[in-house]
Amino acid sequence: MKKSFLVGFLSIAAMSLCGCLNPHLSSMGASQMIVAHQPRLAVNGDSSAMTVSVNAFGGAKMTGRNIKDGFTGGATASLNYRPMGLSSPFYVEASLGAKGGNVSLECSESGKCNDAYYKWLASSAGKKKYSFWNMQERLAGGVDFDLGPYVIFGMGVGVQLFEGAGEFDDIRDYLGKSIVDNDDEGFGMKLYSSARIGARLGSKGVIALDADFMWLKTMNFGLMLNYYHPSGFYGGIFGAEKVGYGVNFGKTFRF
Repeated sequence: MKKSFLVGFLSIAAMSLCGCLNPHLSSMGASQMIVAHQPRLAVNGDSSAMTVSVNAFGGAKMTGRNIKDGFTGGATASLNYRPMGLSSPFYVEASLGAKGGNVSLECSESGKCNDAYYKWLASSAGKKKYSFWNMQERLAGGVDFDLGPYVIFGMGVGVQLFEGAGEFDDIRDYLGKSIVDNDDEGFGMKLYSSARIGARLGSKGVIALDADFMWLKTMNFGLMLNYYHPSGFYGGIFGAEKVGYGVNFGKTFRF
C-alpha cells in the first residue's frame, strides 16, 4: 500500500518537473453575459411587473485562462418578470445573447504548460489571433430588497448555456489531440450567481453595481456598473474574464 502510494506520488512529481501536464482551454461562451439587470426605480415598485431590456456591448484587453489580448462585441436581450406583482422583491429573468471577436493564446498556467505547448506558442500559428462566435442563454431567479428609501440590495442564481464555433474552437480541437486539455466541446452549461447593490438618485434614476460569478470546473468573475434613467435608457462599464473591459448601453421597455 505504502509502496503504491509512493510510486504514484513520485509519478505526479516527475510529471510536474518535466512539464508533462497539459494546459486547459475552454469555449469563449463559458463567460459572463453582459446583461444589465433592471432595478425597480422606486421603493416597493412603481414600475411594471414585466420588462424587456436590449443591450449592446464591446470589450477589449480580454484575459482569461491561457488567453490574452482579446476583443469582443455583441448584444443581449432579457425578459424580467416579477410573478408576485410589481411590489414584490422576487423576480425571474430569461436572457439571450450573441457575441463574437478574436483572441490570442498564451500560458497563464505555468505549472501545467508542457514543452510542446510552449514550442507551439513560439511558432507563427501560436502568435496569431483566432476568431470566435458564441450564443448564450441564461435562466435566473432572485430577489431585490429595498434597504430604506435609497439603497437596493439584490442577489440571484441560475444556469447558463453556451454554444459556438470559429477558428478558436478549431485550434482548440487541434491542440487537444495531444498538448492541451479542453474543458468542453464548444457547448455546455455553467452555474450562475450574482450580487448587486444600488443607490436611488431620486427622480434622476438608479445607479447599480453587479458582481457576477460563473461556476462549474472553473470560476469566472465579472463586474458591471450601470446608470438607469427613468426614461428606460441605461449605460455603463464592465470588466469580465473572456469578455474584457468595455462599455454597454441599452433600453428597457415596460409592459
